[in-house]
Amino acid sequence: MKYFKLILICFIWSTTWAVIKIGLDRTPLMVGLALRFSVATIALGIIIFLKRRKIAFDRVSVQNYLVVGLLTMALSFYCTYWAEKFIPSGLTSILWTAMPIVVGIFAHFMLPDERLRLAQVMAILIAMAGVIVILSDRQLVFGRELLWGSVVALFGVVVSSWPNVLLKTRPQPYDSLTMTAMAMLIAALVNFIGATVGGEWQKMVWDFKNIGAIVYLGLFGSALAFYIYFDLLKQINVIKLTFINFISPIFATLIGALWLNEIVTWREIGGMLIIFFGLFLYDKDKYLAILKIKDGRSTHAR
Repeated sequence: MKYFKLILICFIWSTTWAVIKIGLDRTPLMVGLALRFSVATIALGIIIFLKRRKIAFDRVSVQNYLVVGLLTMALSFYCTYWAEKFIPSGLTSILWTAMPIVVGIFAHFMLPDERLRLAQVMAILIAMAGVIVILSDRQLVFGRELLWGSVVALFGVVVSSWPNVLLKTRPQPYDSLTMTAMAMLIAALVNFIGATVGGEWQKMVWDFKNIGAIVYLGLFGSALAFYIYFDLLKQINVIKLTFINFISPIFATLIGALWLNEIVTWREIGGMLIIFFGLFLYDKDKYLAILKIKDGRSTHAR
């Protein structure tokens, strides 16, 4: 069941990159985020009410809400949305494949059982080389805005990775549903304030395309996907969970090319393959275990 959930998240997050791009056409950045997280919070709030879940307000739980809400939801998503104003949606998804590497680096220092080995350090260097190959593509990075968009997207990856590992260090278990709802409520409030102070509400175009993008991103890309994500975070290895970033960029790039007519260059494809090769080497034993192919014999996934 947990691997079915993993596949479902891959499918949803393969489409969100293009939908973000579509919505940003005439939706101010912080307005889009405020409405997206509001829709998600309302949906999750209804589920919490129906399930009669209690929302914890102890010190550790509140810290979790704030860390995930401010970093993973508010700041990281702001970076991603801002980046997609200047770079293709497919490229954004490819840059997010760096997340397993960043998570692994944080895990090395924060989780005693997940220290980096020499082979993993080499894999990180290979993946970084793939990113450099992509950013060196003159057909993509032909101006300062595209370059900065890529840098900001990568910063969003770093910001989002640390809370994933932090939650693994918590001795106290958390409720996936309530934590996701509270974190998104915090992100919604932050972006509502930012959109109001910045005067973005007057610039919003309330048409079917924009509203549809917000509803899809709120219900599926946020409420459903993140609820499943944080639930899986309690069940499987933190690095294995980031296998999501190994699959969705392929489909996200295809969707961007088909839906949005985005340019996909050979150097971009090559860089993506180099990153994937680095990711595979980084944790190849676990990936082979998932496929039940290790040393030519069947094995059980760890």
